[in-house]
Amino acid sequence: MKALEVQDLKVQYHTDTGKIPAVRGISFSVDKGETVGIVGGSGSGKTTAMLAVMGLLGEKAQVSAAKMEICGEIPQPGKNVAMIFQDSMNCLNPSMKIGVQITETLRTRRGYGRKEARRRALELLDLAGIRNGELRMGQYPSQLSGGMRQRVVIAIALACEPELIIADEPTTALDTAVQAQILLLLRQVVLETGAGLLLVSHDLGVTASLCSRVCVMRAGELIESGSVEDIFYSPVQEYTKQLLRDAGGRNYALPAEERELFLKIRHLTKKYEAGEGLQDVSLEIRRGEMFALVGESGSGKTTLARILSGILRPDSGQILYHSLTSEKGRENTAQIQMVFQDPYASLNPRLTAGETLTEALGAYRKRDRRACRKQVEEMLEFAGLDRRDADRYPWELSGGQRQRLGIARALIVEPELLICDEALSSLDPSARVQILELLMDLQRKRKIACLFISHDIQTVSRLGGWTGVMYMGRLVECGETKEVCFDPWHPYTKMLIQAAPKPDPLRAGRMKSVPSRENESRGFPGNGAGQTDGCPFANQCGYAMDCCRTQQPGIYTFGGRSVSCFLYSEEHSGKRSANYRMTSQI
Repeated sequence: MKALEVQDLKVQYHTDTGKIPAVRGISFSVDKGETVGIVGGSGSGKTTAMLAVMGLLGEKAQVSAAKMEICGEIPQPGKNVAMIFQDSMNCLNPSMKIGVQITETLRTRRGYGRKEARRRALELLDLAGIRNGELRMGQYPSQLSGGMRQRVVIAIALACEPELIIADEPTTALDTAVQAQILLLLRQVVLETGAGLLLVSHDLGVTASLCSRVCVMRAGELIESGSVEDIFYSPVQEYTKQLLRDAGGRNYALPAEERELFLKIRHLTKKYEAGEGLQDVSLEIRRGEMFALVGESGSGKTTLARILSGILRPDSGQILYHSLTSEKGRENTAQIQMVFQDPYASLNPRLTAGETLTEALGAYRKRDRRACRKQVEEMLEFAGLDRRDADRYPWELSGGQRQRLGIARALIVEPELLICDEALSSLDPSARVQILELLMDLQRKRKIACLFISHDIQTVSRLGGWTGVMYMGRLVECGETKEVCFDPWHPYTKMLIQAAPKPDPLRAGRMKSVPSRENESRGFPGNGAGQTDGCPFANQCGYAMDCCRTQQPGIYTFGGRSVSCFLYSEEHSGKRSANYRMTSQI
């Protein structure tokens, strides 16, 4: 039986300049118990089509379809169809406890009584992989990690007992380890409930992991569809082939060369009341070098970026920048600029691209209007935009164009260090390739150092330079990118690499469960943070020794490689000869 059947779906937006077609007569279906993926670049119409099925498009949208049914009935959001959105925090009411939000859905949509709704809410939390349901029911969204919030959103969707679940980029904002857990959860939900799942994603690795059939959209049209094997191994359309090439990626590494030491961080520590921050972090960044930081949410990556940019001050440690020494942070923040994850949220929607760059330039320099306009236009062109884009607003630009504008805004003050904080996670593969090529071109031409923060270790593996792996505020491994990503020494690094979904159905189908931190000590209220004296990864590590549970490992350095693991300590793993060459112990 068809969980969803759509025939000749068309969507047009009414604007002051006329009608703009967004979806141009597409047809597709989802069987019960089946997972179908819809892929395509930004602006291809994927999300618009899903919102049309849900009936969530506004009055300015004109929707028509020859047929649109869920199990033979019209779509009824909250009854026979539910949607899981990308940003779990925006989907949950921050002022209401988790339990109230789930039971409210059960009582409103399914007619449950108070006690029955609470009992069912606990069952749904358990199905969504949250074990301590009683505790979580009494907490607010801000007290949960990103992965746990997404699990709650899934539980609320299941509360409707839908015949069809639409998941719109459900793992884009999640780190690799949590993403793997959510993908396995969605697979389990389809298996246990028999509901159809329609997955909208620009991540072809996620699509290959979950879907049995795939539809490819471009410019509002469905240009190709078939089994996941047909689409990934024998695509017909050139656009599909390009998507797969972009997802596979290429090597962006610059030739190795001696570079001047630019920034040195020594024993940086920052503590929060919740318990996580930075703990004794030391690293070096050289001029014109790409230094990548990878790790899951809450590992301390963004905290380090905020300290370097002057937003936060460390509790202790040193930041050595050129010949300047700072015990509490740096003051000359114009030399360090950030590019943020969400290019739309980081731009003022009331300012044009030209006004955005002029404002940034005026904050640090006084220029006459004509010279300022010329510099703005030159910077737009350098960032891969058109001079005419100076008069366009952020909402008139695509996701990739907005991210280019964010990079241009950071570069116009001529910084010496560019911090990219998850700058690619919200972009489709094609736009991601364009931004990576821009960053590499920037390094070649201007020799700007770049701190690239990401939870996507597959992207990092193609960048070259150096990579540091962070876990719960600690730098657990550091070395040349090609060595860290292809020959991991720390068990956590190995877990990250194994958890990353591959854009290959056969390899992605073998995805295994990843140890979950959701019910371990995460530094959230009620989790018992800080109760262990040993290695924070010991409870999830298959190589853990007795000492790992009682002592914290130091930093062990071998040439240009450093690792924080007792497997590399002579004290705990045995004496080595003087000419012994250290290799991976995992």
